[in-house]
Amino acid sequence: MFVLKNINELYDNFSEKVYKANILDKKTKELIALSCSVMADCVPCIDWHYNKAVEAGSTHEEIAEALAISMSVSAGSKRAKYAPVIAKLEHKK
Repeated sequence: MFVLKNINELYDNFSEKVYKANILDKKTKELIALSCSVMADCVPCIDWHYNKAVEAGSTHEEIAEALAISMSVSAGSKRAKYAPVIAKLEHKK
């Protein structure tokens, strides 16, 4: 149990530093985190970062646009994976 406690403390310290406003402001960081949470399929993370984004002043429109970006990246990765398969099918005609 001691090892898990140490790992959790390390994560919490790291995470605390990452989310502090620096070059990127807190709102931007939370919008990025929300989009990444969607890509990682982490429902608790989505809920957490949605709430943090709202707390940081994100509008519903900004959140929707950030989520559209993550959906686009996800769809693009699928397209990149199926394009070679489609090309093979087209050459078999």
